[in-house]
Amino acid sequence: MATKRADIIEFYGETCPHCLSMKPVIEKIEKDKDIEITKLEVWNDTDNQAIMTKYEAIIGEACGGFAAVPSFVNTKTGKALCGTHTAVDIIALIV
Repeated sequence: MATKRADIIEFYGETCPHCLSMKPVIEKIEKDKDIEITKLEVWNDTDNQAIMTKYEAIIGEACGGFAAVPSFVNTKTGKALCGTHTAVDIIALIV
């Protein structure tokens, strides 16, 4: 069975400790659910920063008023999570 691309974008910073702590959580979700989450590094990549800007309002709402990393956006539902989360939280965003 082919891996399905989820409607989720993870925005992260390359050396962000909170983002790094989410890496094994995301990898496990991808493996367990046979999905691929789009990961965009925004601290050093201006193209990815521009994409994050498109979702700034919903990320800001999830982050308490400003866009921050790590952030997870469901591009289909327009919902977002900000900061470190459990696998259960991320999976709930996917559904």
